[in-house]
Amino acid sequence: MPLLTLTTDFGLADWYVAAVKGVVLGLAPGTSIVDLSHQVPPGDVETAAFLLAAAAPAFPPGTVHLAVVDPGVGSDRRLLLVENAGAFFLAPDNGLLTPFLPPLGDGVARAAHRPDLYRPSPGQTFHGRDRFAPLAAALLNGTPAAALGPVIDDPVLLPGEPPRREGDTLLGRVIHVDRFGNLVTDIPAAWLQAPRFEASLAGHTVTRRVTHYRELAPGEPGLLPGSLGTLEVSLDGADLATLWNAGRGVRVRIIRTP
Repeated sequence: MPLLTLTTDFGLADWYVAAVKGVVLGLAPGTSIVDLSHQVPPGDVETAAFLLAAAAPAFPPGTVHLAVVDPGVGSDRRLLLVENAGAFFLAPDNGLLTPFLPPLGDGVARAAHRPDLYRPSPGQTFHGRDRFAPLAAALLNGTPAAALGPVIDDPVLLPGEPPRREGDTLLGRVIHVDRFGNLVTDIPAAWLQAPRFEASLAGHTVTRRVTHYRELAPGEPGLLPGSLGTLEVSLDGADLATLWNAGRGVRVRIIRTP
C-alpha cells in the first residue's frame, strides 16, 4: 500500500489540505495519507524541517514525505526531491530538507521538474496542489526518482552551527519548543557524562539531570534525555518556555563543575 505523509503550514480552517489530498488520491488511488502536521507557523521552514526529521524515521521504507512550507511559491525556487534511508522527500528547495542532506544526512538531491505531470492552474500560488501533489503521486505509483529530475549538488541548506564539544564544555542551542513548553536542544544526551554540571540558557541555570519529569520538584527545572536522543530542559507539568521567555535559537552552554 503506497504511503504518504503530509506536512504543511496550511492550517485546517481552509481547503488547501483537502485539495492536495484530493489530487494525490485521484492520481494514486489507494494511497494511505498520514497528516504529520498542518500547524507549522506560516512560512516557518525550520520548524517544518524539525518536525519532518523527528517523525520520518518512524515510517517504513518507501514512504513518500511531502512537505509544503513555501514562502517562495511561484518564484524561480526549485522543487526538491531527496532520497534518504529508503524514503522519498519532496519539498521546496528552501532548506526544509536540510536534515536529510549532507552533512547531517546522506540523501541524494534532485531538482524535480516534470511540467507534463503538473496540473493546469489559473495562478502560481498553490504549487502544493498543482505541482508537488502530482510529483508525489508519480512516486507513489512507482515512477523512479531519476525520472523526475537530475541530481544536483547545491541544494539550499538552513544556516546554523552544529552542537560541539570544547573540552569539558558542551555548546548548542534550542531547536524546538514543543506544545508542553519543553525546550528541545540539539546537544546529544550521550555527551553529558559529567556527574555534576551547570547548564546556562536564557539567563537561567540548570544543575539537575533526571530521566523523567516526575523526578523534578514543583518549579524545579531539569535536564533530561528526550525521545530524539538530545537533551531537553523541562519543568514537571508547567510551560518552561513561557516562564523563561525562551524559544528556538536560544544558546545552551553546559560546563562540568567540581
